[in-house]
Amino acid sequence: MSKTVLFVASVTKKHILQFHLPYMKWFKDHGYNVHVCAGDDFEPDEPKNIPYCDKYYIIPFYRSPFATQNFRSYRELRKLIDENEYELVHCHTPVAAAIARYAFRTARKKRGTTVLYTAHGFHFYKGAPKISRLYYIAEKALIRYTDGIITINEEDYSAAKKMCRGKKCKAFKIPGIGIDLNRIRNTIRTRKDIREEFGIPNDAFLVMSNSEINQNKNVECSITAVAANKGVYMLICGTGKSAEKCKELVKELGCGDRIIFAGYRYDAKELLHGADAFIFPSRREGLGLAAIEAMATGLPLIVSDNRGTREYAVNGENAIVCEYNNISQFINAVQLLSSDRELCKKLGHNGYHTAERYGLDNSIAEMAAIYRGYLQIPSENKTGVLSGENK
Repeated sequence: MSKTVLFVASVTKKHILQFHLPYMKWFKDHGYNVHVCAGDDFEPDEPKNIPYCDKYYIIPFYRSPFATQNFRSYRELRKLIDENEYELVHCHTPVAAAIARYAFRTARKKRGTTVLYTAHGFHFYKGAPKISRLYYIAEKALIRYTDGIITINEEDYSAAKKMCRGKKCKAFKIPGIGIDLNRIRNTIRTRKDIREEFGIPNDAFLVMSNSEINQNKNVECSITAVAANKGVYMLICGTGKSAEKCKELVKELGCGDRIIFAGYRYDAKELLHGADAFIFPSRREGLGLAAIEAMATGLPLIVSDNRGTREYAVNGENAIVCEYNNISQFINAVQLLSSDRELCKKLGHNGYHTAERYGLDNSIAEMAAIYRGYLQIPSENKTGVLSGENK
C-alpha cells in the first residue's frame, strides 16, 4: 500500500489550516504523501494555500446530518477512495467524519486502511437536548467502521470507552490538538499598537473573544456582560451565522463605541497581547482551544461551566466560572476583574502555567504514539512544528 494519508474535515481554512498542519507536517517528515479532503471556505479572491498538502480535494460537507447534499458528498468521496490507496485516514468534524468512515468501510476491509476519528466534542453529552440521542446512536453504529476514536475531554473519553467495549475500535484521550506556546507567547506586537489599530484607549479594560459567532458560542452573553460595565471595551474576533444578530444587539445596547467586531483574524492569537481578560461563555465545548491560548498569554478567563472548560478552568484559581445561561454572573465577573487588577494578575499567572500541559509538543507526541500503533513508523528525534496561522 502507498504511503499516503488523508485528512478529512468539514472545512479547510477554519479547520484544516487552524488545527492540523503540525500533524500533516509530521507525516511529511516521515515520508508520507498527505491529501486533504474538505469544504472550500476560502474567500473568492483568497489563495488556496495548504502547507504540507500534496493533493487537495474540495468536497462540501453540510453540518446538518439530514442535508440531502451530503449524499452527493458521499459519492464524491467514494470516487476519491477508488482513485487512491490510503494507508490511513484521519477524520474530523461530526458529519464529515461520519460520511468518511462509512465511505471507507470497504477500503478498510479489503485494503487494510486505518480509520481514525478525533471527536472534538461529541454532540451527545450530559445535559444535552433529547435529540442528541440520535448522534449517540449514529456514533455507536459507526464504531464498526472505526479503528480508533481520539477524545479531548474526560466525559467524551468515558463515553468512547463504553462504545468501544467489546469492539475492535480503541479509545484514546489526548490533551487537545495542542497549542504552539512559543508562537502564542512571542510576538512583535505590543499592547499599545494593538489598541491603536482598533481605537481602544491604552488604559481601558479590554475583554477579548475569539470564536465562531454562532448560537453555541453564546457571544450575545459576552456582549451583554461588557455592555453592562461602563468603560469596559470588547474585541470580538470571528465570523458566523449569528454575527449580524450580535451587531444588532450592540446597536440596541448603544455600545458600538466600546464593542468592536474584528472579523476573522489569522493573527487573533497575537491580539490577545492587547487584552486584559478573555471571555468564553459557550453552551458546550469539546475543550475550548481559544480559552487555553488566552491562558497561555497570561490572561484571566471568564468561562461557562461545561465538559470542555472543566478540563482546565478552576474557579478562583485561573478563571471565573459561570453558568452559561446566567448573564448576571458574567456581568459580575467582568465587573470584578475590571476593578481588581491584582485578581487579574493572580488568575492570569496561574492560567499561564496551566496552559503548559496543552503545548503542541505534548499533543504531537501522544498522536505520534497513536499513529505508530497502526503504522510501521520508527521513533525519531523531535522536529519543528508549524501552527495554523504561519502559512
